[in-house]
Amino acid sequence: MILKRSWSSFQSSVRTNNDVEGWHNRLNRQTRSGKLDLYQLAMVLHKEAEYVDVQAVLVSEDLLRRYQKRRYADVQGRLNDYWEQYSAGELTTSQLLRQASYLIAPQIA
Repeated sequence: MILKRSWSSFQSSVRTNNDVEGWHNRLNRQTRSGKLDLYQLAMVLHKEAEYVDVQAVLVSEDLLRRYQKRRYADVQGRLNDYWEQYSAGELTTSQLLRQASYLIAPQIA
């Protein structure tokens, strides 16, 4: 299994609680009710765990991507542009953070 060496989210896709909620909803759909006893839950989680290593490899090789709504993909694209400008020395840390804050929570004029 591939381990991430840093807790930093610099130049990583935006991740939210929605990712976890999506996984949870998918498990509920697979079980049809979400009301399982301990043994049934263990079987479902074991089956899910069989795919974790495969998914980790696919993600690391850029062969598996998460679905992202157009609006959020646009925000992520602009954020990537700011990161590139920062890495090239075109933006200071303060400017990067300011631009990112306006992108995530635009100011009302």
